[in-house]
Amino acid sequence: MNDVDLSAIAFPHHPAGWRSPSDLVAGFTLAWALELRERTRLSPFAPFANGVRDQLPAQYRFDTLGKLITLSPGATGTMFGRNSIARLTALCGAWQLFEELNRSWHLRSGDFGQFADTLAYVTGGNDRPSLYRDLSADLSKCLLAIRLRRASSQHDQLDLAEEWFITGDEDLTFEDSRGTVSLLFHFSNLNQVPVGLFSHSFVETVWSTARVTVDRLGPDRVVEMHREGCVPVSGVVSRC
Repeated sequence: MNDVDLSAIAFPHHPAGWRSPSDLVAGFTLAWALELRERTRLSPFAPFANGVRDQLPAQYRFDTLGKLITLSPGATGTMFGRNSIARLTALCGAWQLFEELNRSWHLRSGDFGQFADTLAYVTGGNDRPSLYRDLSADLSKCLLAIRLRRASSQHDQLDLAEEWFITGDEDLTFEDSRGTVSLLFHFSNLNQVPVGLFSHSFVETVWSTARVTVDRLGPDRVVEMHREGCVPVSGVVSRC
């Protein structure tokens, strides 16, 4: 894991400020913070109420940024592997969110009770208190879960699923019984979870991770942290 640098230039053909996975994660996070501030301005007590979206400026009603990492609806295993922007941005967002969360979790090596409770919180849905609630974020949940496992056991060896996100090696995927290209995530020694790879999953995961990050830090703090990126991000999301 120590050999992985997601802040390094990975997309040299991109404009300055958009050339690393970390740059892209910052862009998505800032874009959501700006949208949430606008939603709150329009409806302070119910920013997601019916009708609020229709009042938003056009740049917030269309997912321009998502097009950076969107794969075609019929994407195959090879296409998933070749799209490093989608893979690395999803991985970087999950890892950065883990570092932020662990500032309060303070995971202790060998504390199985803490691990189990935190794992349930990370992977849960809207049926109980959970990190993502009703957001669609299967890939991010799984990446956080194995990052959690490694931190709890003080193990730096990457999971095979993490290796796929970094390398795109098709040999690390498999087809399930329905022919869906999938990855196997190891949550624990006894818990292995297969997850299908779909084109929409990457965009949903990156946006969901950005939303959880903004919920945790607050939109004003996120905007202040990335103030130098406000104009570039606003320009990109305005190109609908």
